[in-house]
Amino acid sequence: MPAISYDTSMPLDPALQSQLTNFRALIEHSSDVIIISDKDGIERYISPSVVRVLGYEPEELLLRSQYVLHHPDDRDRVRRTFFDFVRSESATPIIFSFRFLHKNGTWRWIEATASNQLQNPLIQGIILNFRDITERKELEAQIERTAERFHAMIANIADYIQIYDKNGKMLFTSKPTMYPIEVINQSDEMFWWIHPDDRPRVIDAFRKVVFGEVPDAKEEYRTFDANGVMRYVETYASNQFDNEAVGGLLANMRDITERKQFEEALRQAKEKAESDAREIERSNLEIRLKNRELKKLNDEKNELMQIVTHDLKNPLYNLQHEARSILENPEEAVQHTEQVLRCADKMLSLITNFLSIHSIESGKMLMHVGPVDLLEQINRVVQLYKEPLRQKQLSVTINWPGGPSEIRTDENAVSQVLDNLVSNAIKYSPVGQGIRIDVTRGDESMIIRVQDEGAGIPLEEADKLFRKFSRLSTRPTAGESSNGLGLAIAKKLVHLLQGDIWYENHTGKGATFAFELPVNLT
Repeated sequence: MPAISYDTSMPLDPALQSQLTNFRALIEHSSDVIIISDKDGIERYISPSVVRVLGYEPEELLLRSQYVLHHPDDRDRVRRTFFDFVRSESATPIIFSFRFLHKNGTWRWIEATASNQLQNPLIQGIILNFRDITERKELEAQIERTAERFHAMIANIADYIQIYDKNGKMLFTSKPTMYPIEVINQSDEMFWWIHPDDRPRVIDAFRKVVFGEVPDAKEEYRTFDANGVMRYVETYASNQFDNEAVGGLLANMRDITERKQFEEALRQAKEKAESDAREIERSNLEIRLKNRELKKLNDEKNELMQIVTHDLKNPLYNLQHEARSILENPEEAVQHTEQVLRCADKMLSLITNFLSIHSIESGKMLMHVGPVDLLEQINRVVQLYKEPLRQKQLSVTINWPGGPSEIRTDENAVSQVLDNLVSNAIKYSPVGQGIRIDVTRGDESMIIRVQDEGAGIPLEEADKLFRKFSRLSTRPTAGESSNGLGLAIAKKLVHLLQGDIWYENHTGKGATFAFELPVNLT
């Protein structure tokens, strides 16, 4: 490590020698980088901590100017600062910051404290104390961005943000109110600008918030602007005295005069309309209800036409294609016939779903209540999907709690609900994963959960799950078809069975659909 140079032509006083020894011990063990530069900016000494702070060995930076390692945008400023300081011969240290190129190629913010020791026989140079302040700079920039964002938000909202002390004096307002702050605070009467009939109520609410009886309060009241015009105001206030950033009662004030005027006009119009046109209103209401129902039917008709033209047209095209292939290549008839059957199954499933939901909604579906072995029904539905399960290499685990498995319900409805949930779990399960069917038995009800290990349903789409014709972003894992009716049918059937059905979100664990049925359907 290069030593600190000093004039050795004359013997040092023992006291000076001791000071020099102490000085060297201090700077060579400092966590900051200590640099001694001559008046021309050439480094004569660099402390070992430069390796930790900037990645360079001291020898790499000694006896050379470091300005080439300064950020181009800072270089001229740093040179001027350094040489102005040298020429000033000031004994007062200066502090400045700049970006320095770390050996790893990144720019680091450095805070330098410069002390002029050119006349000190022990130093004879400029002492620079380098400290890495990159994290502080980044934090300051983040704080500045946050403050700018806050001020932009405050400046561009229609409401008034205000802070009051415990005596009702205004300490801050985001923008000029009906009166300047100095005018508002000039009177000792609390809230003098509020209408006398409303003032006691507002003061009472203010004191309750200030003294912690309630955490916040919202009040509507009347006030007069500087021109004597009455305005309606709504204020929401919360106790922020313990919040160092606020230190008072924080109030959000909003001018609601136009709203109040509109409400009053609406009230008067409503009273007049109710007094002389009740029958007309009833007629209008009936027309609106009918229009709403017609719109709903029209929307469903459009959805139905879209599905028919898409989900039925494509299988028909495939049927035509496979039939031609059979005629052209009789030797491949078996393979094409299987594809014909798959297309027919797809069309039949779609038509069956249409008929099912129409039957339920029209009230034509008859319930046949009797004893049903629930465990047997679950096993039977799983067996129906033996081949799709084999093709996707899926395992099914049925967790039965033990005890009797018989309930009184409608067998066909339960079977159709299970069929829809199991088929969905198969569609949305990746190859080689598992499906769980868990049953929980209570005194009066049974809960059945069907869980897959697929991608699950995004929470923002959960409210569309049980709607007719709903299309979700989650897609079947092997290109299976989905017409958006299965879950809608399941929900309607469960409700007919006096039960409930829902989706349980388990992030990263696939989708779980659960339904609850009474043990004895009445």
